[in-house]
Formats: sequence, structure tokens, C-alpha cells
Amino acid sequence: MPFKPGINRNIVPILDAPYPFDVVDKNRRNAVEKFGKDYIIDFGIGDPTDPTPDVVRSACKKAVEDRKASGYPDTPGHAGFKGAVVEYVKKRFKVSLKPEEVVATYGAKYASSKIPLYFLNSGDVALIPNPSYPPYTSGTIHAGGVPYYLNILESNDFLPDFQSVPKDVLKKARLLFLNSPHSPTGTVYPNEKMREAVDLCRENDIILVSDECYADLYYDKPPQSILEVSGADECSIVLNSLSKRSMMTGYAVGFYASKNPELLKPYDRMERKSIQGVATFIQDAAAAAFKDEKHPEEMRGVYRQRLETLLPALRKVGCEVRKPGGTFFVWAKVPAGTTPLKFSENILLEKGINCVPGNIISHTFNGVNPGEKYVRFALVPPIGKVREAVERLIKG
Repeated sequence: MPFKPGINRNIVPILDAPYPFDVVDKNRRNAVEKFGKDYIIDFGIGDPTDPTPDVVRSACKKAVEDRKASGYPDTPGHAGFKGAVVEYVKKRFKVSLKPEEVVATYGAKYASSKIPLYFLNSGDVALIPNPSYPPYTSGTIHAGGVPYYLNILESNDFLPDFQSVPKDVLKKARLLFLNSPHSPTGTVYPNEKMREAVDLCRENDIILVSDECYADLYYDKPPQSILEVSGADECSIVLNSLSKRSMMTGYAVGFYASKNPELLKPYDRMERKSIQGVATFIQDAAAAAFKDEKHPEEMRGVYRQRLETLLPALRKVGCEVRKPGGTFFVWAKVPAGTTPLKFSENILLEKGINCVPGNIISHTFNGVNPGEKYVRFALVPPIGKVREAVERLIKG
């Protein structure tokens, strides 16, 4: 009889849930068999294909040699990394942070999944945008918490409706995840919505977790940080990452910051007692990335060119698309009479273009799936491939 271990019952729903991309992966494999791998133009995966900037790679190479005998990394992050973050936040958002208010993280994915473990008790509620980054939900469930989804809908201008949250839910709420620019709709939250979120959290003793990983990927007006909103200091945690800003997905590095020591302490102390810090040479590379403003500006131009190339073609084939304010995603409403899955299967299996059905990256909540009419395109293929995709789309 094989040994069958007991499992934390909180993670059973996560383990037993089907992987949402299974059907997409199957269709992609079928398309590869039909066309060959090189023919596929992949707008599905949200992973930058552009190279990590020279300034980052050079700093990393140098750091590997400089740090050859530096020993274990300091878990909260070394002085050079923290100083670069403080300098970046001051220059980018006009917000003053102290080095002790910053902790280095293994990117935002790790941090956003850990935060519920440190702040939620069994039965506590986390308010989560829908759709949103999956670790918000998986981390909440792992902690024994209850996700309450804020459906991001066209009828609400793709913004969370805080007023729709029932009072009994607010009484149990301990976390609010906010994401601006929002992935995948590309919505940049206006100041009044950020203000509303801060007021909601202060009035109901809720911790506001602001995921600002796309703050430097915008097309017009630079998005603000939650820390620019008065009163946010006492209730907010900021997460940021270099994965998308600086094409550093393979480095997995970012930061967790809060001006309230009570919000910093659980994460900081638990991490010190459970893991080693981010590798020092990666922190050195990250410091170089945060100090350099040239490559984010260049990438904004690159993504803008890809966006302006793809949007007219999507509209020509019947999609309704609002220009995103930020991120490198396009949230496109499929033509009437079809579904996200059918639309994505058609352009993949007939034209070799891969995208993601919006309903599989959204939750059905209160009888509504916010992605039921949408597909997501990630603007990661090079411009030549985007132009080729446009030709295939409009060829008919």
C-alpha cells in the first residue's frame, strides 16, 4: 500500500483545480503540428521576448566576479539595492522612502502569494480584482482566506466597484489587492479611484496591496503610485518587479515597501527566518535597472509601435478594442456571434496566431465571468512578427 501523506486542506482546492491553460496548450500543440513551430506568432504568453538591457547584463556579469566571496545575501536586501529603489521611487513618484521601508523580493509573484499567509486568518476575506494575477487568489486560499472578486467590467469602465461590496463582506475583509495599470485590461486607475480605495481601506481596517509592476509600461500619462495618495502611508503595501519593466523575468527580483512598520514587519521577519535573500549579484543587476531610465522609455516606444500596428487589424476583423493606458496587454472583445475560445482557436488553427481566451483567466463570480467576451493579446512578438500577424488576420 503506497504511503499517502496528509495535505494542508487549504491547498486542496488549488491542487484539484484544472490548469486554465490546458486547452490553450493543446490547441497550440495542434497548431505546431499543422504549421511547424516557427510559423506560430505567439501573443499568448506574457513573457517579454526582448533582451534584458545591456546595462543590466553588464552589472550582473561584474557582480558575479565582485561578489565571488560575499557569502549569504542579507534577506531584506543589501544597501546598494535598497538605495536604488529609494532613488527610483523618489524620482518616478516623488515619494520619499527610507531604506528600512524596503525589502527585496523574488519578484511580485512570490510576494503577492505570501502576503495573505502573513495577514489573513481562516475565514478572513481578500478583495481581489477579476481578472487579476493568479497568486492573489492562490495565496488567499492557501492562507485559509476567502476571495471576494471585484468584477472588472466594461460597464464600470474596467474599474473595481467598491460600492458593490456588501457590508458583511467588508467586515471580514483584511486585504484589498489593487493593480494599476491593470493586467490584462490595461486600465490605468484615475486619482479618484485610488483615493476611493485608500478611503475604503482606512475606514474598514483593510490592508491595501498595490501591485505596481506595470507602472513604467504606459502609453500616455504616467500612472501614479498608491503612496502618492494622502493617507495611503498607514494602510498600504507596494509591490514592484523588474520582470516586465526591464525584461528580467529570469532574474525574479523586485521589492516590497511600506511606510507603516507594522505592515512591513511580518513579511520582513518571516522571510529572514525562512529563506535566504535574493542573490547579491541579482540585486546588483536590479539596482542598475532601477537607476536606468533609458531602457523603459525605449520599451514604451517599442510596445506603442506594436500596439498601434495590431489594433487596427483587430478592429477590422470585428473586435472591439479600447486602447490600453498601460501594460503590454490588449483586452479585445471578440466579434458578435462567437466566443473567446472559438475566436482564439480559429486564428490559431487557421492563421497560426496564438492568444488567450479571457474567460479562462477570469473567475465566474456572482454569475458573471468578466472575460466571457474577451481575448488577451500580449504584445511580446517583435514588430516584424506583429506585422506578419496583421497580414494574416486581415487576409481573411
